Amino acid sequence: MDRSERRAHRSAVKLGALAIAVAGASAFGNVQVIQDAPVRDAQQPLPQVPPQVPPQLLPQLLPQGKLRGDIPRIVGSTGRLDRIFLPTEETPPWAAARMRTVVADPAVTAMVRALGATDAAKREAANAALRDPKVPDEQIWIHLSSTPGGLSYEAHARLLDIGYARIKDAPRGALGIQMAPRMGEFDGVTVTALIPNMPAQKVLRAGDRIVELDGKRIQVSQELSAIVQTKRPGERIGLVVMRGQRDAVGRVVGGPDGRPVETRHELELEVGSRVDLEKFGGGGMDSPIFDSGRDRMSQLLLDTFPAPVRMVRVEQVPGESIAVDSHPDIVQLKEQLARPDGLGLGAGVRSVLRARLDALEASARAPGLNDDERAWFKAVAERYRELIPEELRPESIVVPQSKSR
Repeated sequence: MDRSERRAHRSAVKLGALAIAVAGASAFGNVQVIQDAPVRDAQQPLPQVPPQVPPQLLPQLLPQGKLRGDIPRIVGSTGRLDRIFLPTEETPPWAAARMRTVVADPAVTAMVRALGATDAAKREAANAALRDPKVPDEQIWIHLSSTPGGLSYEAHARLLDIGYARIKDAPRGALGIQMAPRMGEFDGVTVTALIPNMPAQKVLRAGDRIVELDGKRIQVSQELSAIVQTKRPGERIGLVVMRGQRDAVGRVVGGPDGRPVETRHELELEVGSRVDLEKFGGGGMDSPIFDSGRDRMSQLLLDTFPAPVRMVRVEQVPGESIAVDSHPDIVQLKEQLARPDGLGLGAGVRSVLRARLDALEASARAPGLNDDERAWFKAVAERYRELIPEELRPESIVVPQSKSR
């Protein structure tokens, strides 16, 4: 191996190490590669950021879809790597600042109270009515936060499950575009094709470069996907695109510096649905950033509005098993298991089940219980564990995988 070959080999090793370090940092969340670096313009050089990486190698070092956690900003105009992590946390929709102008609807209040009715038919009717998308999310949050007179244990548990489903199962938005990143000196995401019968077809053109969406600057495709999928179908969304000028035969017009001549367009369109995208365009990838955000937000909901521990007086009949299937947590879990999609899969589902099981086991250890009461709470926890699918049980060594969509 001559001197030039050794230099090339050392460079390849360094680039490989850099790629491993970047991938490792992304897996552990908010880890900045550049310490205490101020946010700079994309065209300004960043001092003291070795090594110099040729722009054409960036797609190999940072393949799309391998980044997890916070969204990286990738600047390739000077051949440098600049990772500026953007926050993905959102204010909870039930936060006091958002609820300040929300007024509880008396009709919804009546349905919420019916969740705790002694008549099973009334409970199920109220449960179905509150799951209807026509009931605004804000009404669920305001009733969890401040229902006059409080809620019964069962009404609270059922309403909490409805709120949980509102977050986890919310419809995902879609624009209906095929896109590619613009590596090099451009920021934004380039539209390479438009899906028929989707909203973007009416507003965008192939070749448009989306640089801003919903007031947020777009630099990589993961950012665009994460924002769009937080929108519900039918919502309006604003976007800014840079559109290249074309001559009479459709060729892109270049400026004196050789770059395409672009004009800025501020547009607005109605968000479509992922269901339509799968129907007309073969579907697309769910944003892992948005998925993790749903997991965090749904867990935060359970932590913010935990179901109170219900103390009951029970007596065990010798020789008979303890009846526990009427416990609200058992009822709720059975209802979830009976759904067509079941509980779903993923580490987030397992953590929710683990937290609920921990709470049930803690109830069995509460001081002041007599032997019958303690035995009943233990039986509830054991039954809850028994109902959990084997692959989602806390002690399972199998890592649950999300279903492909």
